[in-house]
Amino acid sequence: EAGLNFRAIDIEPLGHRPVVQDLLALTRALSHPADRLAWLALLRAPWSGLTLAELHALCGDRGVQAGATLWEAIKAALHDDGFSADARTRLARVQAALALALDYRCRGTLRDRIEGAWLALGGPACVDDETDLEDADIYFDYLEAHEEAGEIADLAVFEEGLAKLYALPDLQADDRLQIMTIHKAKGLEFDTVIVPGLGRAPRNNDKALFLWMQRPRDEDDEGGDAADLLLAPIKEAGAGDDPIYAWLEKLNAEKDSLEDGRLLYVAATRAKKHLHLLGSTGLDLRDGACVPKTPSGKTLLGKLWPVVKPVYAEAAERAAAAGVSTAPAGTRMDVIDQRLRRLPTQWSLPSAPARAQWEPPPDRARVQEEIEFSWAGETARHVGSVVHRWLQRIADDELKGWDAARVEALRSAFRRELIGRGVADADLDAATMRVTTALANAVTDERGCWLLGPQRDAFNERRITSIINGERINMVIDRTFADAGGKHWIVDYKTSSHEGAGVERFLDSERERYQPQLARYTQAIANPDGSMLGLYFPLLSGWREWKQQK
Repeated sequence: EAGLNFRAIDIEPLGHRPVVQDLLALTRALSHPADRLAWLALLRAPWSGLTLAELHALCGDRGVQAGATLWEAIKAALHDDGFSADARTRLARVQAALALALDYRCRGTLRDRIEGAWLALGGPACVDDETDLEDADIYFDYLEAHEEAGEIADLAVFEEGLAKLYALPDLQADDRLQIMTIHKAKGLEFDTVIVPGLGRAPRNNDKALFLWMQRPRDEDDEGGDAADLLLAPIKEAGAGDDPIYAWLEKLNAEKDSLEDGRLLYVAATRAKKHLHLLGSTGLDLRDGACVPKTPSGKTLLGKLWPVVKPVYAEAAERAAAAGVSTAPAGTRMDVIDQRLRRLPTQWSLPSAPARAQWEPPPDRARVQEEIEFSWAGETARHVGSVVHRWLQRIADDELKGWDAARVEALRSAFRRELIGRGVADADLDAATMRVTTALANAVTDERGCWLLGPQRDAFNERRITSIINGERINMVIDRTFADAGGKHWIVDYKTSSHEGAGVERFLDSERERYQPQLARYTQAIANPDGSMLGLYFPLLSGWREWKQQK
């Protein structure tokens, strides 16, 4: 009521969310045209919003003959002047949205039909916030996981499983205000803790078919470490109480009472500064007195009663002085809001966005590969692709568990991957050796370990689309991260090799060659302080770095 956003985890069942209730009605209606209750719920949902009088007319004298479905009644009502223009407009929108879904029943997946019908009806326009849309996605995923050949085999089982799912917490809420069960709060601490409903008694457990207890034998008993089993079945109809069953039932109640006391302790000790315990009990108004009633021993308030009774007695005296309500216990004083939520009568789907004027940009990744590997042909390109893939995996693992021995053990995997990429048999041994050497260098070289190890804000194979000089460019950056000193790095791996002397001069020339490429990367990544750029050559254990200003 105060408009505060709160985070509630595993509190509200997913099936209690209005958006999910509407989706379930839509699923049942489209799965079974004769499911009358589901069709009525569908027509009452916000995307249709028929009034109760209109629904009564659709099912009553103005509807179709007995035995017909509501889908047939909808089509008949479109041409019946006895329905208001508003009702016919709404029914026409529903009929147009659902006709295709019914025509394609058992064709394709059930999720596609339900989700498509929901979008056509304007379901997303009926939700309150982004959290509702996330809950709808959870429902669609659950539906997809349980459909068989485009249908739900057992709707009752489907709904039972849905009842075990919980709605997402408010996506707009932060951690300042949280609602959770006492069990969920275990191990956590909060500045302020509020525990409401202490006066509510738990639901009585159903009678169990059997009650039993294992009783360890005394050391003097025969049988060693064995235990006696005390077992009692539920009493048969018309028979008297079984004393063993009654004793075990009482014992279990005492165990539950002790567990409730433990839970109350857990709840109370979550507070660091303030603890508020809220609980209500009735008033005894007989003989002109106004005293609080002793709460049930099953309630958490009953466990606190010896301590808090004076507080309630004082509150009862104040209530008597002010005049108390004599409404019977359990009378609901609140009024349920039954206002009809619905889309406007003339609502229609929003217009589709204008067509994008787009032309395929030049494949700069391919151009880059051609520049890098033009001297060595397709085999070198495939070697580079395999090395890049495994460097990404090693960096994702933050180098944990990687060493030269593990790389060597994966030699056959590298070979299979190169075969899959089409490397010729004549080049296969040399290509496998090149991949193995590059990766072994990377996991043992000091520079490679620094690059691939744990770093802050690290991204591997980071895909970016950017507009540079009026041109849309797709890029894949091998690795970006922030080092311990806070410097931002953009690093590209190069599987170039160089035979003979002059390696340093070769690395300098490679830097000049790829400087424009890394300059585009810095333009695509907004970093006001500029970035450090680096080229890493795992085959050569080589490295070049420089500062690129924005």
